[in-house]
Amino acid sequence: MINPTRIVIVGGVAAGASAATKARRTNEGAEIVIFERGPYVSFANCGLPYFVGGVIKSLDDLLLVTPQLFAERYRIQVELQHEVTRIDRVERFVEVRDLQSGSSRRVAYDRLVLAPGGVPVLPPIPGIDQPGIFPLTTVPEAEGLRNWIIDTKARQGVVVGSGFIGLEAVEALLNLGLEVHLVEKLPQLLPQMDPEMALLLEAQLLQKGVKLHLGSGVVGFSGKERLDGVEISTGETLPAQVAVVAIGVRPELTLAREAGLEIGSSGGVVVDDGMRTCDPAIYACGDVAEVLNRITGKRVRLPLAGPANKEGRVAGANAAGGNRRFTGVIGTSIVKVCDLTAAKTGLGEREARDAGFDPLVSYTHPLDHAGYYPGAQVMAIKLVADRASGRVLGAQIVGPQGVDKRIDVVATAIHGNMTVEDLEGLDLAYAPPYSSAKDPVIAAGFVAANAWRQEIEISTPSDVARVVEEGKPIRLLDVRTDEEYEKGHIPGAQHIPLDKLRDSLAKVHRDGPITVYCGVGYRSYHACKILEYHGHQTRNLSGGFTSWAQAFPDRVEQGKS
Repeated sequence: MINPTRIVIVGGVAAGASAATKARRTNEGAEIVIFERGPYVSFANCGLPYFVGGVIKSLDDLLLVTPQLFAERYRIQVELQHEVTRIDRVERFVEVRDLQSGSSRRVAYDRLVLAPGGVPVLPPIPGIDQPGIFPLTTVPEAEGLRNWIIDTKARQGVVVGSGFIGLEAVEALLNLGLEVHLVEKLPQLLPQMDPEMALLLEAQLLQKGVKLHLGSGVVGFSGKERLDGVEISTGETLPAQVAVVAIGVRPELTLAREAGLEIGSSGGVVVDDGMRTCDPAIYACGDVAEVLNRITGKRVRLPLAGPANKEGRVAGANAAGGNRRFTGVIGTSIVKVCDLTAAKTGLGEREARDAGFDPLVSYTHPLDHAGYYPGAQVMAIKLVADRASGRVLGAQIVGPQGVDKRIDVVATAIHGNMTVEDLEGLDLAYAPPYSSAKDPVIAAGFVAANAWRQEIEISTPSDVARVVEEGKPIRLLDVRTDEEYEKGHIPGAQHIPLDKLRDSLAKVHRDGPITVYCGVGYRSYHACKILEYHGHQTRNLSGGFTSWAQAFPDRVEQGKS
């Protein structure tokens, strides 16, 4: 039997609410209180953009657990609009201020859980305080944004920032019929993704009529009594009656810093695998916690709902006398961008290189289910592995459907330290409406494993472009059909269709290695094997012309050979 104790939890939502309910299930005799400075203790903040856009009709659908339910089912006391302003680690109490009355009091604790979350970054840009400008991280902000658009009959909106919230906000404004401008300081959308994968999202938004301003920052918001324009660094002023600022969320570390808790290099509170801080009576979880990255072994801060819930469970259990472990994160995320879904797990190519790996990169473009069953659509998969061991390090997938379950398969593989050979050996469910006999993840495993075993040498579009930019000679062979070649090909490529290759070997250049490509890499793989048999040194362009055209749409030539 676990002895009763008093547990004070700072903050609700994902981490704090999970900590509270797990603490109760661990210790029925504990006294548990949550102090939440906002008006809601537990809400689905990931659903806020969908409420703004009208997909979710009622705010009530986003309110997960009410204070009344906490009290009746869990015997947990919730005090809303109460802010913890100080921690006394010696006497073990917190000072709490009632935000409505302004009064303060001291509340003792045996164990303290810090889950204050984060606050949206609102830079000191001229005009940012005027009406019509909103962050999008809380229920009141979402409600205020939607009401503003409806009440003012806004016609044009600007979204600042192209992370998850920014992209979801773009779709929400489109759903409400607004003309939308998206401003991103970096040269690509969704900075978490590798650039060539993000280009697919750029094309999608352009198709939907979104005006993109990449590599541009906001320098001011104009308007007399309310917003009427957004000034950007190019000198343009974008017309807007509403703006959403979604450039990031800063962890709320004031309490932790003032209490003398250790802050790590990634900007989060340092915790062990039990979510304990340097003070054994204090735990931290969610946006403020610095945790282990299972791939790199380094400490990171990952403000995502999934890890926050799991961290909260561990913190709550251990604060109540349990002994749970949090084994770390790999960073799996997904976002809907109009008709596309973009997902990432683990490390991107640059991240893998920065972490000290020699990344093996492959591209595939499979259908989400059997091609002969109606409705099949193409997705793009980028797989990153460690060239030395074959260990799967990460994946990025973009496509109209089937992305979610494939990214979860790869995430599970990363969690289990699996290799690309393990991927190609997976036993996954198959029926024509759901997949292919060679599931997209398995197909990606085939390609990467072939390269890892050195059954074939591969090049990526970036490899080819780098050689061209350096002015070095490169031999390119296009083995697609005449019609495919005429519609678009890589400049300078020799063209011999695969079915004519054996009879045309005399035409193939012999003065150096040949990079062979087709549509997605399958026919060119076959061509490489034919050429190797006849003494040629070859490389297969991973992902083929499809990946080239996605990564370098301005480097496509049309016409006959």
